[in-house]
This record gives sequence, C-alpha cells and structure tokens, in this order.
Amino acid sequence: MNILLVNPKTEMLNRSVSLPLGLLSIASYLQYHGHRVRLYDRGVEMCSLDEIAAEFHADILGVSLISYKALEDSITVSEYYKKQGVPVVWGGPTASALPAAVFKNECVDAISLGEGEQTWLELCEKLAAGEKDFSTVAGLALRGDNGEVVFTPQRDFLDLATLPDTDWTFVNVEKYFQSSYGCKRMLYLYFAKGCPFSCVFCYNKEFHRCTYRKRPIETLLREIRYLAENHGMDGVYFADELWCRNSREMHEVCDALTSLQLDFVWGCQTRIGIFDQDDFDYMFRSGCRWVFFGVESGSKRILAAMNKRLAYDKVESTFAACKRAGIVAIGSFIVGFPGETPEDLKQTVEMIERLDTTLINLNFFIVMPGSDIYKQLVSEGRYPEITDLHLLEDEDFMLLLEHNYTTVPAVDLKVVHSWYMWRSFASNNVSVGEEKTSFTKKVILDALKSLHSRSVEGFFRSVWYAGKEFSIIAWYAHTHPKILKKYGIRKKRK
Repeated sequence: MNILLVNPKTEMLNRSVSLPLGLLSIASYLQYHGHRVRLYDRGVEMCSLDEIAAEFHADILGVSLISYKALEDSITVSEYYKKQGVPVVWGGPTASALPAAVFKNECVDAISLGEGEQTWLELCEKLAAGEKDFSTVAGLALRGDNGEVVFTPQRDFLDLATLPDTDWTFVNVEKYFQSSYGCKRMLYLYFAKGCPFSCVFCYNKEFHRCTYRKRPIETLLREIRYLAENHGMDGVYFADELWCRNSREMHEVCDALTSLQLDFVWGCQTRIGIFDQDDFDYMFRSGCRWVFFGVESGSKRILAAMNKRLAYDKVESTFAACKRAGIVAIGSFIVGFPGETPEDLKQTVEMIERLDTTLINLNFFIVMPGSDIYKQLVSEGRYPEITDLHLLEDEDFMLLLEHNYTTVPAVDLKVVHSWYMWRSFASNNVSVGEEKTSFTKKVILDALKSLHSRSVEGFFRSVWYAGKEFSIIAWYAHTHPKILKKYGIRKKRK
C-alpha cells in the first residue's frame, strides 16, 4: 500500500515546530512491514497538495489532529484526497477524544483511536487484500449506517520493544532544531509513553489509560547517537509526560546517556517529590540543564480538586535543589480552575513568589475534551458538549479567558496571568546555546528561523498573532497595579 501520513499546519501558532513523533513511529512501523509511506509535514514543507499528489500516489490518507488549531488544514487536506476517492483516516488526541464531532466532517471515513501503529498495519493489510469492512480491526471509530459512531474493540497497547528504530529519512531533521539551555540544535524525543497519574484536566487517562511504558534504552541510545553524529543535534528535550518514575530509573537513563560520550545536553518534565538534591546533581553530571515541573496551583484545596497528588511540602526545596545543581527549573501553573477563589489565587501567587526561578509558565485553565473535568462540566451544563470541532476553533485559549468557572473576577485572572507571562518574557535567564538572553528575544529568533518553513502569508499571520499576544499581555500586566497589589505581586524580586 502507498500510505500518505499528514501532519497538518497550524499557521496561527508562532512557536517553533516539533518533530511529529507519533507519525514518525507509525511511518517507520508500516515501512518495516513492507508498505510504502510518505510523511508530509505541512508545518515545514513548502510543497503544495498538487505537488505531493503528483509525486506520491496515495492509496490511503492519515491525518494527525493533535491541536484544534490544525482543524482547518486537516479538513483542507482530507477534502482534497476524498475527492480523489482516497480513504481518509484521522488520529491523534483530539480526534480520539471527539469521534462524533470528527464525523460531522464528511471527508473523514474512520478514526484511529489512541496509538496507531498496529491499528494502521491491520487497516492497510485489509485494504491491500481488497476488503472494505474494517469492523474487525481493533482501535477504530467508524461511521455507522445511520450516522452514529461505531467503535471496534479496544486495542491493547503495543509492546514498545517491538517497534523498529525510527527512520529519520521521513523528515528533514534540520528544520526541527530549536535553541534551549546550553544548546542550539535541540530536538524533542521520547523515552516513555503515558503517565500513571490521573489529573482531572489531562487527556492521559483517556488516551494512555494511565499506563506508563518505556522504550528499550538501547533504542533511545541508537536514536540519539544517529541524530548527533549525522545531523549535529546537541540537545534533547524528552517529551515524556513523566520522565522516570523513581531514582532507580533515573540512574539507569543517566548512566546510559553518559555512556554515549557525546557532547549534548538535555531536559525533561517530571513531578515534584520524585528526586532530591543528590538526584539532581546526578542528572546534571549526565547533561541535564533544564526541568519542567507541573506544579499547577499553590492552593492545597485546588490541587486536591485537580487530583494532582503533589508533594506540596517539597515544591520549594525541589526548585532550590535544581538551582544548586545548575539546572534551570521551570514552573507551570494553572489559573481559573473550576471553584478557584481569590484566596486560592493568592496562595498560588505566594508560592510563585517564593520559588527561586523567573521562568513561570502560567496558563488559563483549558477544558480539554476527553478529560474528567470536561465530562463533569458538560454533565453539569456548565460547558457545551463539543459536537462539532468548529466550536473549539472559535475559542482563543491562549489569549482570552473564554469561560470563568471561578469566583475570581475575570480581570484579576487576566492580570495575574499576564504579569507572570510578562516576567518570563523579560527574563534574562534564557539560554541560546551558551549565551544568556531574554525570552522575548528567543521567541523572535525562533520565529525568524521558522520563516523558511512557512508561506509568506502564514509568516505574517503568525507575526500578527504574536503581536496581538504581546499587546494583550503588556496591557493587563502594566495597567492594573491595584490588582497586582491585591494578590501580593511584587514588581521587583528580592
């Protein structure tokens, strides 16, 4: 079979592009089993649909819908191939969470739910044999005769050890390089999938079923060595939802990375309470230069409502331990979580102010389809059930507070959010290689770097969006001093 896998473009996003790891894994798996695959990343490739169609005759099309911001392009690609009689299958977290809404688009024939390697292999083998009944292929959502969604049996997780090594010839690796702490040619890779925890705002419980699985460490090492020696990669950001569950696993990975004897640094995201000072020192010696922590709130009450199960009393000591080890600690917080009060928000501000870092990733609460909190809010009539994906397209989660489920005035949430976003923008604690710079300068450099992979129209749309984002944040951060004072925000840090 000739299989075209598409990563749709998200023109309005002004961030650097990342490797489509899921599609790369599926493409490598299908090719390993004898199929011919073309991976077409619309975020970095300038060629048109007509050019791709002339180059590669597709027997089936796969589209990965990760973000709702890629919906418009996903439909454009799908309708193009649907008109040519090519079967269209969507996948990814958003498609898996909202199959009924996906099927509102007549251009979609089936949805691959969850991880897609084995599902796609069986689907393609049936197509190759001339079969059109896919009801026996596990892991699919199909359109019923009366328009209803029909689910095939749930698929068991594939043993990650059975996956072939990633074939990097499917993409132009150099187009995905980003700068980070101590490196200029960083790529997102992964060691493990899933997370054993079940925060109510996360899609993990639905998509990965709270199951944590590791790749063979040897596979990861081959991947890193290949990318470093053949493409000059000098940094890795492990995209794992949870990087290592305990100190033993951490030592195993760090020892393996050290054994490569390559000149590269790395970062990851993990949980508060797993590692202590000795662990962070060990991580630094193996090349770790940054760690992302999802703290989410300074209020114990809100953390309990999130089912975060956070080691609250270790938050500050963990950030301090990272700094002593030479690791940049990045704190992620959420404001606007349902039931949050002004006192809860004040406790979050107090915690942020106590942390020894200027890099705070403060986000508005987003109702993520498929999460427990989405189901709860829909059942309570407080959030509309997403029956059409275009409902998501109308919301601007990054800039606007579309829904306020708290007793905190919306303007207060916007001011607090904007202040810490502005502080991160102005921070000079961001590295581009070995040089220190501001977050704002880094964003501008990344945007200019991505110009080669965007259309002129797409580039200027991204510039417009970035300017809008900057203006909104600047306005709320600097025009409401009374609100800043109300929550104890200090403009000058000690």
